Amino acid sequence: MDDIQPLEAQYFDCACFSPEHTLRFVWDDEDNEIYTEVYLRHYRNFFQRLWAALKYVCGHTSKYGHWDCFIMQPKDAERLKFLLNKLK
Repeated sequence: MDDIQPLEAQYFDCACFSPEHTLRFVWDDEDNEIYTEVYLRHYRNFFQRLWAALKYVCGHTSKYGHWDCFIMQPKDAERLKFLLNKLK
């Protein structure tokens, strides 16, 4: 496996290949940290966005947060393991 360069983004696509189901990991060699970015749900319909905005303005929060799913592809397991082992 090639060495992952500092601040090089590693993308993991879900097995369903939806662009909304993508995880992004960035290795920071200087701070010995991994930054993780996850795509949050996007409402396409205007009324769904309006309803979500009204609930937000009124202080409504979901105890579950804004979640979707991600299915790791077996071919990405070694790359993820390599990235996490850099933290040791």
